[in-house]
Amino acid sequence: MITWFPKAASRVLCSCVLAIGLFAVTNGHAALVFSVLEDGVWQLYHQVDFDAPPQRIPAQSVSGDKGAPRLSPDGKRVAFEVTGAGLYVCSVQGEETCRQVSVEDGYPRRPTWNPHTGDLAFSHYVFAADREVATIKLASDDLASIRPLIAQTGIQDFPDMAPDGRRLAYTSWLTLMPYRGGISVVQQLWTLDIDRGKAGQLLLSNAGDIHPRWSPDGSRIAFSSNRTGRYELWTIGADGADLRRMTDGPGDKTWPTWSPDGTRILFTHTQTGRSDLSLVRVDKSKGNEKSEIRPYRPFGADSGFQLRDADWRRVTD
Repeated sequence: MITWFPKAASRVLCSCVLAIGLFAVTNGHAALVFSVLEDGVWQLYHQVDFDAPPQRIPAQSVSGDKGAPRLSPDGKRVAFEVTGAGLYVCSVQGEETCRQVSVEDGYPRRPTWNPHTGDLAFSHYVFAADREVATIKLASDDLASIRPLIAQTGIQDFPDMAPDGRRLAYTSWLTLMPYRGGISVVQQLWTLDIDRGKAGQLLLSNAGDIHPRWSPDGSRIAFSSNRTGRYELWTIGADGADLRRMTDGPGDKTWPTWSPDGTRILFTHTQTGRSDLSLVRVDKSKGNEKSEIRPYRPFGADSGFQLRDADWRRVTD
């Protein structure tokens, strides 16, 4: 069962807004945010540009492991999840008090911003004695109101808003119970046309397809999949065609994020129990030929820090 919740008329985007894309920003810069394991706790760090020194985000009194950070469209705020404590929004520079996304029960997780409205979509997990469900909800820019965006049977997770603010990519969990054989769970990519209220499966799969991320021009979606036995990075067209494998090699590759110009993908690379960030170049002419993976070490080659869950975006000055 799929339930779509139409948006209020006051939130409808005019055609003049939809014509604005990420590449139209002329007075912006490319900022990054990611989690760093520091003294046994995952903390948030920010870079005002790719080559700038990382600075710790002062999350004030918010304690616990912080992950899945997303920068706001203007780069002044960061939304993130705290293990076992829900979702928070803090100022990158610490000028304002952090705010918690308030829900009646369960936990909000996996934030993603609408680039045009500033609304914050997220997965809302609710746990019961015999099951768990997760729907996708939408909080207003000031977090004062929260409304449902889409509900399906089971778990809906890892939402990512398209650059035009009109489409949402996400992972839907499906439990398979064949007449003969064991129960299995697959994670399939879906997209939602927010204006039309039309949701559909993007890619048929019996594997785990997770962490979808739209390219800056909205033409492709990067994601992580274990369809070959371990989690590698893939991309697919927004229409569900032209599946391409981006990586191959030791370790799981997850949480992809595109560079603002669409030429590289930064991702979490986990090997022998350690998390780091790595880069792979996107070459549209290569098809399924994999590009070289290179480590990204903003603290220096010998820092020893573990890093994960990066977000890389163009923000306005």
